[in-house]
Amino acid sequence: MMKQKALKLVMAPAVAALAILALDAQDTAAASRVSGQYATSKSKLSKVGDLNPKLSRLCRRGQFKQRKVLRLSIGYVGKDGYGITGIAKPGWNLYDPTGAGDPDYTYHFYNQGYSNCRVYEARTPRQNR
Repeated sequence: MMKQKALKLVMAPAVAALAILALDAQDTAAASRVSGQYATSKSKLSKVGDLNPKLSRLCRRGQFKQRKVLRLSIGYVGKDGYGITGIAKPGWNLYDPTGAGDPDYTYHFYNQGYSNCRVYEARTPRQNR
């Protein structure tokens, strides 16, 4: 009986320490995000959506872009590729003077402002009501 009580007294702080370490690991991941970073993913950058060549050309010309570069973004840190995409949506933070954007889609910009800008589009999930 005495050994069981001693074991419980030793185990309780150990379990508490593990819980604190687990919370600290989550805080470390959150702290490593840049300002405006929505999430981090270990997926390939290209898995965010479908590459749209037409919108990518418009992005290279500055005619389809996120209004404030990387105001909201996703960081990709997977072994198959890494990078950051800016996120924009029509009616929110998308600069789209030609009207090429679709309100049902969210757009992800890789290297906006450069000659190799790529735009990936993903259907915006419907909100649960």
